[in-house]
Amino acid sequence: MRVSDLKEARASKAKPLKNVLLAGLYNQPRSGYEMTKWLQVAGQHCWSVEHSSVYPALRALENDGLIKSERLPGTRGPERLIYSVTDAGREELTAWVASGSPRPAIKDEQILRVLCFDLLPRETALQQIRAVRADHQAQLEFFLERQNALTEHQLGPLLVTRRGVLAEQAYIAWCDEVEEMIARRPA
Repeated sequence: MRVSDLKEARASKAKPLKNVLLAGLYNQPRSGYEMTKWLQVAGQHCWSVEHSSVYPALRALENDGLIKSERLPGTRGPERLIYSVTDAGREELTAWVASGSPRPAIKDEQILRVLCFDLLPRETALQQIRAVRADHQAQLEFFLERQNALTEHQLGPLLVTRRGVLAEQAYIAWCDEVEEMIARRPA
């Protein structure tokens, strides 16, 4: 692979993170730490990011003039940088939102494991799918609580949370089907 191809591949991977951060800052100015927490809560079912990637991406966005930072007193400690979207950042975010998205890639290791459940004894497979279901049930409860706290005046966060609710409900229904089918299988 050529050096220019590597740079292009890195740039295409970095751009979605920049758009995710712009989206988070569009909703509310935040510090880098708050952005990480926001991603863990609001975006956990649609985007994951390493905490260490947030700050370099924020610096790059600021260098590109898409966000600006302001030093403000911390609530329980030293000053912190609070980032907000600039007019140029809002224009770029609007263009990105308007451009649509390709079909998302699904990477679910659990589904790959289920693909090979025939290798496991029935009880082991049942234990595993029940644990997965319990995890998704807890996530569903989190989303339902969040959904109840949002109003239609917070349309974007409400719609994203609603997607999380539906995704978790579907995953739970799938787990129930898997459990029923495994339970009917000879031991």
